[in-house]
Amino acid sequence: MNRKDSSDGEKIFKSQPEIVMNCNTKGGFILKISVVESNNQKTSSIFEPGFIVTYEEHGEKWKVLNRFENKVCNAKSIAAVRKAVEDTIKKLDNVKIMVASEIPGIACGIFEVAGFEIFLVEKSGFDVLDSVKKEMVEIIEEQQEKPSKFDIMQFLEPGMNKGDFCLNMGKILSKNPHLTSKKILLPYLKNGKFNRLDVICSHIPKWFTKDLSVLGFEYETVNSLPNEKTVKIVHVQTQ
Repeated sequence: MNRKDSSDGEKIFKSQPEIVMNCNTKGGFILKISVVESNNQKTSSIFEPGFIVTYEEHGEKWKVLNRFENKVCNAKSIAAVRKAVEDTIKKLDNVKIMVASEIPGIACGIFEVAGFEIFLVEKSGFDVLDSVKKEMVEIIEEQQEKPSKFDIMQFLEPGMNKGDFCLNMGKILSKNPHLTSKKILLPYLKNGKFNRLDVICSHIPKWFTKDLSVLGFEYETVNSLPNEKTVKIVHVQTQ
């Protein structure tokens, strides 16, 4: 578990599953947050009697969307805990943010596998909602700023012989505009697990002139059209 501090100093502990948001981003984030609450509406352990309440943001206020009894606290075996948590997840529908004072052991694992973002906080239900929202917005914005990891393998097409491959640089760049030809090719070239690589491109990248020879490759244009060239890259043959 990672520890994070909320804006008012309250300690918030957060799990690490991939975030699945339940929000309408028009005009900002509108979240649905489920809270494990005791009878006096304070955050509670998933293994203590109480209720699971789902809140939805409406303007600057939070509205109770759903409320049902916490049945997980009655589970006495691992199998029973698993079933109770899975039943709870079904009742939560598409909500993927859970707040509680404690969700230990297998219960936490089941929520995480189901894609939940978990916040552990000891506070009243209403008081924690804005803090959780702020952290979720920050996490979402950070993820949106990070470009998705590029995998060149999905763009490689086999050539005539074993170890020969071809890729179309234009197609890759159209789907990954934040990348450059150097960022696309360099990791693959350094790996060097090919005999011949044909690169279809609109022009020969300037970095080919110096960098390919340093990496132990040589290149030549094998096909040239007005707006398209095919550049063959092979390992330099040593005597």
